[in-house]
Amino acid sequence: MNRWRYPGSFENNWYYVTDPPGFTGLQAHGRQITFLIPFWYGVTREGGLADQSDPRSLNLIRRLNLPVLAIIHNYASPQYRSLIHVLLTDDELRRTLINSIADMLRRTGYAGINIDFEFVPPEDRPFLTRFMTDLYRVLKPEGFLTTISVPAELEDNPRHPFSGAFSYPQLGAVSDQVYLLAYDEHFATPGPVASIGFVQRVLTYALTVIPREKIRLGMAVYGYDWAEEAPLPETLSYQQAVDRAAEHGVSPVYDQQAQEWTYTYREDGVGHTVWFEDARSFAAKMALVRREKLPGIGVWRLGLEDPRIWALIHRRKIFWKT
Repeated sequence: MNRWRYPGSFENNWYYVTDPPGFTGLQAHGRQITFLIPFWYGVTREGGLADQSDPRSLNLIRRLNLPVLAIIHNYASPQYRSLIHVLLTDDELRRTLINSIADMLRRTGYAGINIDFEFVPPEDRPFLTRFMTDLYRVLKPEGFLTTISVPAELEDNPRHPFSGAFSYPQLGAVSDQVYLLAYDEHFATPGPVASIGFVQRVLTYALTVIPREKIRLGMAVYGYDWAEEAPLPETLSYQQAVDRAAEHGVSPVYDQQAQEWTYTYREDGVGHTVWFEDARSFAAKMALVRREKLPGIGVWRLGLEDPRIWALIHRRKIFWKT
């Protein structure tokens, strides 16, 4: 049995990166958060963990008595693609990594972990499932929560280059919580970050293969700015997106179909397209969460959001059972 009891009927969980906006957000809203999910532990080639935790954040977390689900990620090495393949497929390294995670939890007293492995080769699907199965068997008896963040899927496709390694039903069976990262619908080309139709389709599929009580909907609170010919978009906070529109004298338009804001502008002869989230688009997804009776959300990430979201979350938590 897990040692952690959820404080309310609705979980308001937030991803956290150690930067000034994140820390300011933690100071302002830490008491409203159910679980903090900090991006703090990278895996190493030897099966260890690169501790990237922040002492100032930890001191505040302890004062707030805020439960932590520490992210275990594969971005600690520039070879993160090959690194995760080696760790998952080598039996000895896989056991070493699991022991490293368990030792870290015993030492820190965190509530549990969140596995956030990206660019796992599709052919490594059975090894990812094996890793999560073994990890769950080690952590569950000690009362630690085993959770995982999974890329958005509309159907099971083992050959998909980005999400093929993630079997929703198998991973759901060996996790306490599954965070559906229902965002980044568009990245290589301009478009909504997370249109309401896309989020609904991801959730509809997930609910057929993962127990409802384990699902946490991943929510975006940021935006992207795509410049013509640029290989990748620039990530914007809500405030940056609003300020940029004002700087260029343009008015964002709320796309009714996507339920998200967008605008275009030109700078130095280059065209830009921006899509971003605010409290209105967040509310549209919260309505979906409530309609599907999900137990909670996981928001990426603290410090990027429209401040009005916090009042919305407060109202939702009060009236969740109505």
